[in-house]
Amino acid sequence: MMNLLITNTQEEQPYLILRSLVEEADRVVVTISGDSLFQRWAGMSQWSRFVSKRYRVPDCAADWRSGLIQPENTPAEARYIQRIEEICKAEAIDVIFPSYDAEVYVFAKNKERLAAQGIVAVVQDYESLTSILDKSLTLAAAEKVGFPIPRTFVPADREALAAVMEQSDPPWVLKPRLNAHGVNIVFASDQEELASAFRKLSQAQARPIVQEYVPSTTKRNFYLVVNRDSEIVSLFSPEVQRTRKVGVVKPCAAVISTTEIPFVDKVQALLRELGVWGTMTLQTVIDDRDGTPKLMEINPRVGHNLWYRTVLGLNEPLIAVRLARGQDPGQLPAFREGVLLLDPLWDFLHLLGQVVDQSFARIRALFRGAEQDSGALEKESIRELLRDYRAEYFTRRPRVTSPLNRDLLTDPLPPIVRIIKTVAEALIRRAR
Repeated sequence: MMNLLITNTQEEQPYLILRSLVEEADRVVVTISGDSLFQRWAGMSQWSRFVSKRYRVPDCAADWRSGLIQPENTPAEARYIQRIEEICKAEAIDVIFPSYDAEVYVFAKNKERLAAQGIVAVVQDYESLTSILDKSLTLAAAEKVGFPIPRTFVPADREALAAVMEQSDPPWVLKPRLNAHGVNIVFASDQEELASAFRKLSQAQARPIVQEYVPSTTKRNFYLVVNRDSEIVSLFSPEVQRTRKVGVVKPCAAVISTTEIPFVDKVQALLRELGVWGTMTLQTVIDDRDGTPKLMEINPRVGHNLWYRTVLGLNEPLIAVRLARGQDPGQLPAFREGVLLLDPLWDFLHLLGQVVDQSFARIRALFRGAEQDSGALEKESIRELLRDYRAEYFTRRPRVTSPLNRDLLTDPLPPIVRIIKTVAEALIRRAR
């Protein structure tokens, strides 16, 4: 048993962690952060009936977002850790489970300090963590072991960027070396756009990554549990049936479990090269030109698709706690073959968003006097989406759905907050 502190209540994965560990915890405490009232209000986990207490904490992500990686705490990180220590003392916390990259980083470099107080932080070691937080280091390690990657450059200045333009062809993708949730990823179709985007990104974080654009209609994620010897002890890599487009990223929307997994030897070689352990997600896109999975990044934490494994019988958060405590993870279950995994609530919200987009397009066309129906593309995409839904939801294939939908009956406030937050964010994006 444990007294558990869960951070980063704004995302879905903290709530999934909570539900996975609630039977193992005597007490669950959560922290709330964010600059705006909406950010503080919209965290799912804080509204759970299983939470004993909620605490406000200062933000610790600003220095990480700027690209400042160092073993010593910055003043902001020091304030954050001091507040965490106060909460742990007041609530007798002995396990902390973060799930946002910036917090994972801060807890990793304060891991020994917390351990001296009898507190286990469910994060890997600082030295190995830095090699996957910085995407440029991850990609360099992948190239070393022969894991395919997009053609990648890390120009330090405008002169180096000019050389990149001479050595490669448009389009390009720019991204910060350290980011999460696809923030600040930019598509550049020509040299002018590339130079402008590079200038803006460099102001936020030095040495952004420039990559060739990989034409891809699908992706492949490797959801991993890795022991302290950097050996894979659990691997789930489903076939993606459908994605949904959110800006320049395409999160999985429907997947099928399979035991036919490519590139396992390359994945294992990369993990050994990086010296990492714990739970993580290795993300690739399938290059339409040759069918090869190409590495994008590794997330050193559980993600919002954690439920894929929990509904199939693997309590990944509990395994992560055992690994962090230096315990044997125990016998891990095998995954069933051919199970379709769906999230009905997200699918409904995505369909609603498509309908709103089409309506906005029609209104804009009407006011501009456009003869052509600018909503034609959206109408076609809605028809295709409905065909996909019919094929997936009215099939005899074995299927399971996200537990966040079922929690409407057992723990209603978090799913309701999820709906309101998703709709509000979609309306804000479209208003801009």
